[in-house]
Amino acid sequence: MIFMLRSLKKLAAVGRMSVSAFWGLLQYRRNGHISKHIWNDLLWAHCASNGRTTELLNLITRITRPPRKRASADGLLGYFDVARQQDIVAALNRDGYYIFPELLPDDVCDEIQDFAANAQTIVETNRDLKSPLVRYDSSHPISRTYKIMEKDSIRNRGIQQIVADPVFVAIAESYLGTLPVIGRVDAWWSACYGNQPGSDAAQLFHFDFDAPPAWLKLFVYLTDVGPDNGPHVYVRESHKAGLVQAREFRSRGYERITDEEMAAMFGADKLVEIGGKRGTVFMADTRGFHKGKFPTEGHRLIAQVVYCSPIFNDYIDPPPPPVEQHPAFAAAVASSPAIYARYQ
Repeated sequence: MIFMLRSLKKLAAVGRMSVSAFWGLLQYRRNGHISKHIWNDLLWAHCASNGRTTELLNLITRITRPPRKRASADGLLGYFDVARQQDIVAALNRDGYYIFPELLPDDVCDEIQDFAANAQTIVETNRDLKSPLVRYDSSHPISRTYKIMEKDSIRNRGIQQIVADPVFVAIAESYLGTLPVIGRVDAWWSACYGNQPGSDAAQLFHFDFDAPPAWLKLFVYLTDVGPDNGPHVYVRESHKAGLVQAREFRSRGYERITDEEMAAMFGADKLVEIGGKRGTVFMADTRGFHKGKFPTEGHRLIAQVVYCSPIFNDYIDPPPPPVEQHPAFAAAVASSPAIYARYQ
């Protein structure tokens, strides 16, 4: 009986996904984005089918916008031939994340860190932007997170270099199996503030549903991140569709999950804390369960780039194109306008 109910639920999810995908495609072609209603339908189908409808939809979008021929690339972390790229993609497929052994150059980290130290940010009590933005003061934190607006981040030449990096784009393109778009860029401070993890600060386990059906996120640490500074924690292999361990959690919908529940379901050895020195770069498929660990000492500055399938990309309200552009960024936008459409 339970098996039959699950099968009926999966069929309903596939049906709902198919209808939503059809209307979503029409909306995207007409407006350049999908409605919140369609996004919610796709999320419901994802949860009801334990991720299988998202995998199915991903196959469809790969056909409509296939990737380019694989090629070697040279970027901020060095030269990556096709074989090295494919090794990274294989690790992403297997584990859901990959940590680069190379570090981002110091001058790029300096550029971003200096900018972030003086940037005006959004704190948790000001999500609706009804109060003035504030600069992060490490000696007197007032929020778990201090988020820099994308329109400011994309003007930074260090962030522009990361966004323009052909190695990161090539890996994302190969992993997603489609010519991707840059969904958005984020940068924020995580401060030692409060006495418990915050849901709005993404400090409890969850999965993302940013831009269905597929996306890949690049993360860069701009400060040293140890066990006490709020490292990213990823549940290894939890990005895969149809996992028995993930069924219950996904069936709950877009909810937060405690450390104890996650460890009991997947095993403590699957919960991987990703720390590293300033300049550490890693990629993660955040369909998998993850969180930012609650900082108990110091702080963390992190930047993030989202690569996603363009068809149902829900990142609207692009920032104004930066007036001053790093030559690498200007060249990337000019040579690959479809990938960088958000910043034209």
